[in-house]
Amino acid sequence: MASTITDLPAELIEAVLIVSATSGNPNSIAALSQTSKFFYHLIYRCPDQHLWREIFLTTFDDPRPALNNLSTISGGHPNFDAHKFDWKQEYTDRISAASYIRHPPPLVQTTASVCSQREVPTSSSVVKALLSVIATSTPFPSSPPVSLTILTDFFESDSPLAPMINSSPLPPLLLMLNAGYSSLLESVNVNWLQELLEIGLPPELTRTLLATLSIDVQGHSPPRPALTSASHWEGSEVGHLFHKLVCCTGFIPISAPAPELADPFTPESPGPELAPADLPVPGAWFAQSASPSASPDSAAPDEDEDEDEPRSLPPLPISRPRPSLYTAEEQFADARTLARRRVYDMRYLSPARMWGPFQPIQRDTNDYSNQLEYSEDDDDDDDDLGLMSGMNRRSDLSPPIEPYEVVPDYVWLASARIVVEANLREVFRRSPEPDASSMGDILPYIRKMHTTCVGGSPGYWNAWVDRPGNGEGGSKDNEKSKQGEVEGWDWAGVGGIWKRCVCWLDYRELLGKYSLFLAPERFLEDGMQEACRIIPMAIRITGYSESPIPPGSTARPLPTIHIEGESIGSDRSLDDLRKITGKVRMIGDGAILWSLVSSATGSSEPEWSSEAVQIGGPGAAVGFLGMWTGAQHERPDPLGPFWAWKVA
Repeated sequence: MASTITDLPAELIEAVLIVSATSGNPNSIAALSQTSKFFYHLIYRCPDQHLWREIFLTTFDDPRPALNNLSTISGGHPNFDAHKFDWKQEYTDRISAASYIRHPPPLVQTTASVCSQREVPTSSSVVKALLSVIATSTPFPSSPPVSLTILTDFFESDSPLAPMINSSPLPPLLLMLNAGYSSLLESVNVNWLQELLEIGLPPELTRTLLATLSIDVQGHSPPRPALTSASHWEGSEVGHLFHKLVCCTGFIPISAPAPELADPFTPESPGPELAPADLPVPGAWFAQSASPSASPDSAAPDEDEDEDEPRSLPPLPISRPRPSLYTAEEQFADARTLARRRVYDMRYLSPARMWGPFQPIQRDTNDYSNQLEYSEDDDDDDDDLGLMSGMNRRSDLSPPIEPYEVVPDYVWLASARIVVEANLREVFRRSPEPDASSMGDILPYIRKMHTTCVGGSPGYWNAWVDRPGNGEGGSKDNEKSKQGEVEGWDWAGVGGIWKRCVCWLDYRELLGKYSLFLAPERFLEDGMQEACRIIPMAIRITGYSESPIPPGSTARPLPTIHIEGESIGSDRSLDDLRKITGKVRMIGDGAILWSLVSSATGSSEPEWSSEAVQIGGPGAAVGFLGMWTGAQHERPDPLGPFWAWKVA
């Protein structure tokens, strides 16, 4: 009797499957499983996960080092238990997400519901998979062969403020990436995700970041661009996750047609307009006015369908000549408009949001302090007058908000990144530096996924090496604090020199010309000017206090870190010295919260407060995004976005 492939030892067949994944053919594994019950059970019904672990590691980083770091910080939260990592599910989710982004499902026009013959991932599952890739990327090495600050110039000076003033304006990791040191971070995840992001994110999600441009996506309902502070996905899981992803990646415009398929006609002879079916934009087409009605989700074609017959799409009123569809520059500008609309909305502030970029927390519905949320239609003049009247609007919730209740509002934080990054591009574009290593050339590296990996900021791992319970000795910061006599260590990489990019609108314009009560459409006008200033900060740890245990958990998060320091510069002078106090702690969603208060110049009286959230992994070079506002929380207090990163 002739031998068949099923007669081969299972170990050899598994080796073939692993080689298939290594060679970039993951779909061949699923194809083989469909040929017989033998292969199906071998692949999907194996008694343990050894096969899928090996398949996973052919394409992605080992997630266990990153998960162990997160587990330590969270006090052993089950979401970060490396022993419960589902290798098969994570691998299939990531491969499906990549396939969805590279090859969106085709549109099938029909008047009845159509079911797909293959499982198509949802937008939510795609974003979850990409966030998982970021969260489980290999941490930056604790003992790299080359120091992160090797390219940073340090000028000798007797001034105690010299380290703040003379330090690099951008994270040292960006200088290294610009100089070609990316191989120091041996992360497969980073390279895989960076290549995928060159294509973009799902267009049905990206278009919700635009203020006025209308982009129709096959199989999805028509968009309704609007200058609103609320997200199209308000309150949904996909909205929360997508904007969290944008905090890490920045705004990525929807891909234009491939260069070889772009308009072949010269500007002098533009030729005919292309029909929507001719636009090689994955899963999307463009329109300036009303779009056709929603279509059902994509489905596999029927067997009787003529595959050679082109699928027809509804005619769209494309009035703009080719190739003048929405360019990347137009999309960047439109996304910036909507982001500005959100980050400068003075009605956003409330005690239910803890005066920061957080989702509102509900208490007793009869408590007036919990009813400060507003409606987009609530534009009466009385509110505007009350906003400018100088009334104190502070009304803290009772009982007080616990850290584990606080969840970041990633819609606001993603808008903050879009605004600050756009302002930074303008600042460094104006730089007179002529050489190739000017800040204008280095800034784009902040969009590299290397910056989101755990421990990419200078000195992050120093405290981890000497932390309590990790061998002999101890960090110099392992002291008992006056705030509760708790032993701790710098688990968040707090101590050091930071640069903080703060943005704001002129106060008179914020209350007048750009008042959201008076004329929100003013944000569409050309010539809108923001102030943008990079302010150095020196942060020192003063002690630690005990963090509360979240309900349903038996593990206590790491201690709250209490800090103090100084910053140089203000809206009035580059030389103003301000005192800083604050704390860093774990909050809901596994996020790290920074709460800072800065004093008035030459005084100890608090003037400004800031609430911010770490982006990427703990100690990531990308730093933290947040909101500043008045420390007293009075009615006319302004607000604005900022972005901070560690430089030494």
